[in-house]
Amino acid sequence: MNRLILDLTIAFGLYIIWFIIIIYGNAMPLWLLFIIGGYVVCLHGSLQHIAVHGYPFRRRWLNTILVYPPLAFYYPYQTYRETHITHHKIERLTDVASDPESVYLPKAHWESLSRLSQIIYRFNFTLLGRMVIGPLVSLYLLWKGEAAKIMAGDRRCGGIWVSHIAACSVIALFIHFVSEMPLWKYLLCFVYPGISLTLLRSYTEHRWSNDENQRSIIVEGSFVSQLLYLNNNFHWVHHENPALPWQDISKVFKQRRAEILNNNGNFYYQGYLQLFAHLFKDRWIDPIHPLEAN
Repeated sequence: MNRLILDLTIAFGLYIIWFIIIIYGNAMPLWLLFIIGGYVVCLHGSLQHIAVHGYPFRRRWLNTILVYPPLAFYYPYQTYRETHITHHKIERLTDVASDPESVYLPKAHWESLSRLSQIIYRFNFTLLGRMVIGPLVSLYLLWKGEAAKIMAGDRRCGGIWVSHIAACSVIALFIHFVSEMPLWKYLLCFVYPGISLTLLRSYTEHRWSNDENQRSIIVEGSFVSQLLYLNNNFHWVHHENPALPWQDISKVFKQRRAEILNNNGNFYYQGYLQLFAHLFKDRWIDPIHPLEAN
């Protein structure tokens, strides 16, 4: 199938499914709504990711229109686009000063936190914590940082957020008038699990290593997770060539499997169930970046 047709089929199929479950959501069991709603919202985030990298259209404004609706109520697509491009341009992945997607904390920041805050952070560095409280922690840190920019007089940032809040309001009103679904149900069954599934993917994406080739993971996954993340789970391959179409990422890995795993230090998991089995009770990394830990 033509790549553009496949991308548009996924995009419009996603919006249609979202619309259907919004209409019939009140009649669905809460657990089923939680699963489907979370999957759809997370997949929409994956569509935003490929749009950042120039797909499915060659023109940026078309990609923006396609993925702009903030189904996750998370943060503006434009803000995500700019931070993610920066993430790919930096030379030192995970560096707390230059990598906007680094989850590590500077040592001075860690030591300035209260005991309760440190406990929350440590729990958030476990897989269970990342999925249970991770959405709240991520939103708090994001909004705190963006609010600081706005308070410092960043009018452009303020304008982006005004547009984002307006778009979220339109979606909330649409949900209310189309299905009379209460906002709490949408937040619980769409937004929260959607962000949690996104954090499941990003939980192990990067770790510090003296070898820069060993800082990005490969999680092979199943068809379900490969579709959900649009092959972004093959993260080392994506970082090697960010412009590679998502449909080709798994093919590249299969063709160069031994070479890639050798290059990334066998930083690899067969699937996300294996991830749960090994990391459910243990921190994946410590909060303080290793270069500052001693």
